[in-house]
Amino acid sequence: MRRAIAFLLFALLGCGSSGQRLHGVYAVTGTAYFSIQDIGHSSAQVLDTFRVSEGTASELLLTDAAGRCSLLADIEGDRAVLRPGASCTYPGDNGLSVTVTLTRGTFSLSGGSGRFDMAGSATATAWGRRYPGSFFQNATLTRVGD
Repeated sequence: MRRAIAFLLFALLGCGSSGQRLHGVYAVTGTAYFSIQDIGHSSAQVLDTFRVSEGTASELLLTDAAGRCSLLADIEGDRAVLRPGASCTYPGDNGLSVTVTLTRGTFSLSGGSGRFDMAGSATATAWGRRYPGSFFQNATLTRVGD
C-alpha cells in the first residue's frame, strides 16, 4: 500500500520543478536590432553565454556570464516566458552604452538547441544625453554545459 501511495504521489507531483530540463549553460548567437531616437537604426551581433537556474522570485533565473543581465522567467507549456521589467546595460564604443528593458521574451528548447527572443525599450546614453528607443533580439541557443 505504501508503495502504491508513493508511486501515485510521484506520478502526480513529478520530481523537481518543471523548468529543471532547461537548467544549464547556453551559448546565445543572433542579432539585436535597435531603433534609437536621434541616432537611428542599427543592429549588433549577439554572442553571449547564459546560465539558466532555479529562481527564487520566479521559476527560472537567466544570467549572462558577464553579470550585466538577470532575467526572471516562468514556465508556460514547453517554453519559458520572460517576465517584463528587467533591465540590462551593455557598454559600446566611444562612451556609448545601451540599456534595454524587457517587455516580452521567450526561451525555448528542443533537444540541445532552441530560441531566445526578446523585445522592449532601449535607452542609449552618449555625449552626456539619453536617447529613447526600442529593440528586439532574434537568437538561437545551444546547450554547452550543465
